[in-house]
Amino acid sequence: MKKPADTLKAFTILSGALMLACMPVQGSELMAQEIQAAGEAKARENEEAYAAMLSELDFISDDDDETEISSEDMSDQDENETSVDGEKDTDNDSDTDDGSNADDFTSSWDGPVLTAWAGTVMGPSGKETYYNLDMSGVVAIMRGMGNNDEYWVREDGCKMLGDYIMCAANLDVHPRGALVESSLGTCIVCDTGGFAYGNPYQLDIATTW
Repeated sequence: MKKPADTLKAFTILSGALMLACMPVQGSELMAQEIQAAGEAKARENEEAYAAMLSELDFISDDDDETEISSEDMSDQDENETSVDGEKDTDNDSDTDDGSNADDFTSSWDGPVLTAWAGTVMGPSGKETYYNLDMSGVVAIMRGMGNNDEYWVREDGCKMLGDYIMCAANLDVHPRGALVESSLGTCIVCDTGGFAYGNPYQLDIATTW
């Protein structure tokens, strides 16, 4: 029969062994719990960072849309300003008297237009040239024929009798007082010249150039 002291000693040894055996298990469980908690915390951090990144991308996208709209508005504004400036330039050109603004009076003719720089062109009725002489004698002849229209000078330098440009032509082809089309508009034949013998269809248009 064992002594109580031996029994107590055996019990103590057994308890200690059990405690030693349990300690690694408990340590492993604690370590696993800590690892799991750390992983969950990292996952939350990643989710928050991803959400912040998506929010920033949405903000950038909104800015791009606003930039595109602003660019379209600026383009429309530039076009409108260009159109207005073009109209102003046309108005300013009307102040010159070298025939450069003749397009204002020749909307029905889409060919070359006679100017001081061009010298001569082929117009709707044939060759066109220009001359600048005192028209008082020519106007007197037209008055004698019963034409009392006002003599004046158009903005582009064309000498006018009423609504028509004064020109010289071959009187056998275009009698005095006849209306004939030119690149500068409708002319009234008031005069003639030596050119008419060389080219019976030529018009010599009276201008201030």
